[in-house]
Amino acid sequence: QLRQSQKMEAVGRLAGGVAHDFNNLLTAMLGYSEMLIADPGLNDSQRKYIEEIKKASERAASLTQQLLAFSRKQILKPKILNINTLVTDIKKMLHRLIGEDIHLISILDSKLGVIKADPGQIEQIIMNLVVNARDAMPKGGKLTIETQNVYLDEEYSKAHADVQPGWYVMLAVSDTGHGMDEETKEAYF
Repeated sequence: QLRQSQKMEAVGRLAGGVAHDFNNLLTAMLGYSEMLIADPGLNDSQRKYIEEIKKASERAASLTQQLLAFSRKQILKPKILNINTLVTDIKKMLHRLIGEDIHLISILDSKLGVIKADPGQIEQIIMNLVVNARDAMPKGGKLTIETQNVYLDEEYSKAHADVQPGWYVMLAVSDTGHGMDEETKEAYF
């Protein structure tokens, strides 16, 4: 156990160092993209591409924050957020991740409640599930991301000790692929 603890500490230090270096690079990318966006000489097409670069840099910065949290150098920053907004914000990137053979469908509850979570963590969960779904459909298929308000009753609560009865926000990612094996389920859940 001591050896495992030392290994994890070393991995944490490495992750923190890498995250710190990435943070420095991303600061420059974000700063320069903001300066370019403000340039009055840009046409709409150029501005759109630079805004995409800025958004991707912001997502990368969010991943860096997670690495820093893993290395115990920074605490996650939970905030009140709407998952629909996150799904909408990363939809273009998800399309690029899954390729042209997979049809992405989003069914987002327009009256969805809010949650308190770290936005970067939720984005990472969605991306991980989407990549897993893509890998389960090598010949293409349909991938659905759905949000909904759900009520979990007493019966459900009795079967799941950590869950109190009440209203919850559901995020579901489903696909027409072959499903997760037990090892993959363990890693995700």
